[in-house]
Amino acid sequence: MQAMSFRQMQHFVTVAEELHFGRAAKRLNMAQPPLSQSIRRLEADLDVELLIRSRHGVELTAAGAIFLSEARQALVHADLARKLARREAQKAQEVRVGFIGPALYRLLPQLLVAFAQDNTAIDVRLYEERSTVQVKSMLQGETDVGFVTAGSQEIEDFDTLVVERAMLVAAVPGDWPLADRTSVTLAELADYPLILPPAQNYATQPRQVLKMFGGAGRIPNIIQESTHSNTTLSLVGAGVGFSIITGTAALANPANVRFIAIPDHVPSPEWGLMMIWRDAQLTNAARRFVDFTREYVANRPELMSFSID
Repeated sequence: MQAMSFRQMQHFVTVAEELHFGRAAKRLNMAQPPLSQSIRRLEADLDVELLIRSRHGVELTAAGAIFLSEARQALVHADLARKLARREAQKAQEVRVGFIGPALYRLLPQLLVAFAQDNTAIDVRLYEERSTVQVKSMLQGETDVGFVTAGSQEIEDFDTLVVERAMLVAAVPGDWPLADRTSVTLAELADYPLILPPAQNYATQPRQVLKMFGGAGRIPNIIQESTHSNTTLSLVGAGVGFSIITGTAALANPANVRFIAIPDHVPSPEWGLMMIWRDAQLTNAARRFVDFTREYVANRPELMSFSID
């Protein structure tokens, strides 16, 4: 039996996704007969029927469905290996860093300045992406390091380090009566319009906020969704509603926004920023960035708390 090639797997995956040889051939920019022959050879090498062919198209066999899942994973790993090998061969002195908006309030700007001073030959390229997108980017080898919301469920297979913590606070319009308060309860906030990230894109923060209100026995009045933290603060400043956000956002000094402590502690309303990476994928430059960040955070215990007082 001959060893299958990645090209054959790519051919099979495309046919399985299109369920039509003609469309698959067009997508692969090749003629249909060679594509059909490639799949036939793959089936002969495996001694397994992967597809059921008919005049209307093709269907996956049970064995074909299993092979499709594994073939996709093999192609992803092969592409990742190619990217990593190419970067290392080129001796690329750059680190590609993904981050969420709140990382800019305190940690990331100072960290980047300090890293640049000690590593003048390494370029840092920044990509603002939500946590779930950063996970996918790193798995595909598009980024080296990420800064995501702590508690994200998608990071089980990553190396992690909590780099910043702060209490969650209420950001309210400066002309609301609440703006003169030093603290406010979740029960009081529940009657006001709430701005929250869309749940389908930001699994962690919306879940945490809803859990906070649930612990207080209230259901929040969500009237607006906002994808980015700076957009959220702009909407708050415009009087659209309030939001629950990390206290470090106060450092951005947004116009017409006041930050108020929330004394409720069911559960503890704390936000965390986590650095994630995959050790086996790190280039020398990326490893230097990870090690530098470890030391930077270890020497600054103040990053593990923040008060708006």
